[in-house]
Amino acid sequence: MKRVNILMVVLLIASTTVMAQGPRFRGGNVNAGQYAGMGCYNLNLTPEQEQKIDDLRVKHIKEITPLRNELAEKQVYLRSLESVDQPDIATINKTIDEIGTLRTKLMKARSAHRAEVSQVLTDDQRVIFNSRGYMGRGMRGPRGNMRGGNGLGMGLGPCGWN
Repeated sequence: MKRVNILMVVLLIASTTVMAQGPRFRGGNVNAGQYAGMGCYNLNLTPEQEQKIDDLRVKHIKEITPLRNELAEKQVYLRSLESVDQPDIATINKTIDEIGTLRTKLMKARSAHRAEVSQVLTDDQRVIFNSRGYMGRGMRGPRGNMRGGNGLGMGLGPCGWN
């Protein structure tokens, strides 16, 4: 009886791990090309569309990387401010405001990028793209955000990017 229970637990863990990997790891039918399994599957992108979206992605990453780095620095700084014996509330509040400003910039950049990607798609592709909300299904990290980050930068957004 113990062997059966142990076997069932092992099978449950193994199947959960396989399911969490997504269709490209399970051999599912996804869009051919470099975007398979990245949020653009089933859109049937042309090579030209893939290239345009890739160019937009690179431009977007260059734009948001400094913002994400600054945000990470501010978050670490905030944690250090909050962890002292006599926290300076004024400095903490100022840092929180700066973090909010950076998050707003990242969200605006993400929305602009999504709109640019949407313009590359046909009407039929856009319907599928928009029906998925902000993409990245099933790829959330331990804090409920994209890949465990803050969900505001380079997680899985339109066709794999934010």
